[in-house]
Amino acid sequence: MTINTGVSRANKNSIPWAGVVVLVLLPIAGVINTFSSFKTPVPVLVFLFTNLLAYYFYWNDKRRAKRNEWRIPEANLHFWSLIGGWLGALIAQQQFRHKTKKIPFQIVFWLTVIAHQLLWFDWLFMGGQWLGSFLLVH
Repeated sequence: MTINTGVSRANKNSIPWAGVVVLVLLPIAGVINTFSSFKTPVPVLVFLFTNLLAYYFYWNDKRRAKRNEWRIPEANLHFWSLIGGWLGALIAQQQFRHKTKKIPFQIVFWLTVIAHQLLWFDWLFMGGQWLGSFLLVH
């Protein structure tokens, strides 16, 4: 006899799309703004490239973990999130249930997401003044 817990396997690996949409609003608006301001597809291409690569590396690391093979260093996974691939990383984490329970990893990952949110907020609503104040040498 089996007991139906009401949680299907698909639900365990479901992606919180409402949260993803909220988190992606500022970066998408920032990429569009940057594209329209500088008339170059580079921001769009960088956004797509970094997120696809981050997704790939999480998938590959999960595959390697299942096979007991050499793993991709966590620093490399964080690197792709840091340079803009955090969305691909988030989707891959949820889809493959990879690195989701490792608290130190998640802390660094979410700090990266927060940093991107702050940077895009600064770019869109403050004209980059906050970031500029840190980057300019007086």
